Amino acid sequence: MTAAIDEAAVWLTTERLVLRRPRAEDLDDYVRLHNDPRTYAHSPASMPSPERCRERLADDIADWERDDLGYAAVVDRATGEVIGWAGLRHKEPGSAHLNLYYRLAHDRLGAGLGREISRAVVAWAVEHVPDGHVTAMVDVVNTASLRTAASAGLVQLGTRVLQEEPDGEPMAYFEAPRVETVAAAALDSALREAAVDLWVRVNDAGGSVGFLPGAPRRDVEVALDRHLDDIRDRRSLLCVLWDPDGGLRALGLWEHSRGFPYEHVAGLKRLMVDPVAQGRNLGRILLGGMVGIARRELPWVELLRLDYREGLGLGDFYGRAGWTEVGRVPRGLRLSATDYRDDVAMARRVDGSPLR
Repeated sequence: MTAAIDEAAVWLTTERLVLRRPRAEDLDDYVRLHNDPRTYAHSPASMPSPERCRERLADDIADWERDDLGYAAVVDRATGEVIGWAGLRHKEPGSAHLNLYYRLAHDRLGAGLGREISRAVVAWAVEHVPDGHVTAMVDVVNTASLRTAASAGLVQLGTRVLQEEPDGEPMAYFEAPRVETVAAAALDSALREAAVDLWVRVNDAGGSVGFLPGAPRRDVEVALDRHLDDIRDRRSLLCVLWDPDGGLRALGLWEHSRGFPYEHVAGLKRLMVDPVAQGRNLGRILLGGMVGIARRELPWVELLRLDYREGLGLGDFYGRAGWTEVGRVPRGLRLSATDYRDDVAMARRVDGSPLR
């Protein structure tokens, strides 16, 4: 069934899809998507009846009315067709735990759409629901969904049994990492060493974080110490992403005290993700978490800015997160006698509204 996209109901957009709030008229599509036994090959007993589909759609609509969040219709941007159902739901009213869910029409499987949805939804949650814990339960034999959860940034923390199916088989339990700030008082030697180690690894992997591969560790330490001084003097804010095993996987800074007439501006600095964790959506999660932190902890800031080195695909990465290119200096950066790169500026409003 083809359905027009109601712009007022749009929740999220991705490269190929729109996720919008559900409505009562979605029932036929809901039943079609949830009554296809081919998509329940790993758990046939969990396929709902048509009557149960009606009840679940009503629950989804009620979730949005109560929480302004829930499971949403997935619409193909090219055709307007409803091709899936996906989103986040509080496991219980008022609970901090948000369950990640997606289901796609059988003929749309295998095209990377589940990965596209999950990566966008997890990054949105980290930005907009700071007290939430994004989780997912996946059948241990469903290798495709296990890979999708990992690629969205979720980390498996053992197995659990669904509360509504206490006699069911244990399922893989995943949680998303969290992004948090580091107070000046917590800037100890252990964190400094971990940050230097991370920065050196990113440099040597070719990351655009102020140095070229092979930069001496001492130079990195000096640069980091300047940032740490700014944090202690409340001119910058350090944001970090830790893996559940305690490893520092990503960091970035907001430079937020630039003086008149830039008091309303914060600059993104040194966004970096451990090369060993590339492909896990951590850069997007860190960036989303940092925007959420700016919104909450820097309430006087209205505009976010950054500069990046052309040639690494960073413009596409930031563009998917809502940033807009606002300036470019061709050959503005010289990395060597023969390697010139454009110096590119991007910006976005903290509240996500369009730049005017």
